[in-house]
Amino acid sequence: MKNKIFAISILIFLIPLVALGQSALDYLKPDFGRKIGVCSVCNMDVFEKMMTSVEILVDDTVYHACGIGCATAIMEGKNVKDVKVVDFKTFKLVDAKKAWFVTGSVISPARAMLPEFSFSSKEDAESFSKLYGGHIFSYQEIIDLAKKIRKEREKK
Repeated sequence: MKNKIFAISILIFLIPLVALGQSALDYLKPDFGRKIGVCSVCNMDVFEKMMTSVEILVDDTVYHACGIGCATAIMEGKNVKDVKVVDFKTFKLVDAKKAWFVTGSVISPARAMLPEFSFSSKEDAESFSKLYGGHIFSYQEIIDLAKKIRKEREKK
C-alpha cells in the first residue's frame, strides 16, 4: 500500500512538471513561420522566416533552398528569372542580387555548406559584421564562393 501511495504521489508531481516543461520549451522555439517547401538538394524543410532560405523563380516554378549553397545547385543550368533571400534584419524577402551576405561570424546558422546571413543593405551587413565578425560578400561573390565550396566537396 505504501508503494502504491508513493507511486501515485510521484505521478501527481511529475505530470504537471512535464506539462509545464513542454510549455516552457514551446516558448523557447524560434518562430520560423509556416513550412513553404523542401530543399531539393539536401531535403531540409524550408520555412518562411528561416534566416538562410532562398526562393528561386525558374520559368513559372518556385524552388526553395535552405541556403545559398544549395541554391547554386538548384540554379545551375536553369533560366533563373528571380532570386530572393530573407533579410536578417526584417525577415522579409528581398532581391538577392541587391543583397549583401555575411559568412564566418560568431553567430552561425546551422548550414552544412555555407553558413550565411543576408541583408538588404551593405550598411546592415557592415553593422552586423562589426558586432559579430565575419566577411561581407556581394551576391556574385557569395555565389562564386558557394560554387567553389560545392566543387571542392564533390572531389572528396
